[in-house]
Amino acid sequence: MNRPDDWHAQADAYLAYFEDNPNRISSTRVFPRLLEHFGDLRGLRVLDFGCGQGRFARAMADAGAKVTAFDASSAEIANARALDQGRGIRYVERQQDLLDAGPFDRILCFMVLLCNDTEGADALLRMLYSLTAPGGRLGLANTDTATLGRRFPDFHSQPPAEPSRGATYRSFIPTSAGVMEVTDHYYSPEHLRAMLADAGFELRAEERVAEPFILHIAARVPA
Repeated sequence: MNRPDDWHAQADAYLAYFEDNPNRISSTRVFPRLLEHFGDLRGLRVLDFGCGQGRFARAMADAGAKVTAFDASSAEIANARALDQGRGIRYVERQQDLLDAGPFDRILCFMVLLCNDTEGADALLRMLYSLTAPGGRLGLANTDTATLGRRFPDFHSQPPAEPSRGATYRSFIPTSAGVMEVTDHYYSPEHLRAMLADAGFELRAEERVAEPFILHIAARVPA
């Protein structure tokens, strides 16, 4: 099962992770490439699902988007609010409240899907599909499962005993506040393609921008 307490209990350590080095690969290479797929955000309704401390939500607001930022952790939302600096981002802690804020032209789901077991991940994609406006796009970033077991400066993961869909494994994130340990779930590119299709999305792009990340850009095609 997913472990939301992993992130809630370690919210301050995750904040330290980016304070230690604001130039993480996720921020300098992966997210900018995803934004290229999203296109001009000015005036668009955008959801950052699993916003954490809100660094990507703030960047999209600065690009002119009308941003809603969701996280199930009240501690993460508190950190995001503290860093907002009057951007007017709408912060949401309950998934039910997203229905009032949607639909969205763009949805970012950055290193969140892999936090869920198979049932949770499938349900999440179906929900995100329902929140995507016709013609809107979903951007997923996940760990490239081909790199599991290798050590990177930003984090490393132990591969699961069996590479089956949704298999659990542990990821380790070094910070000045200590090493964070979180539970992740195995989703290969093949798994993700099938999961997106089952949820109703049409895959538009799959890219390995920078190890150990993989991007999937999908669209909700107008009826």
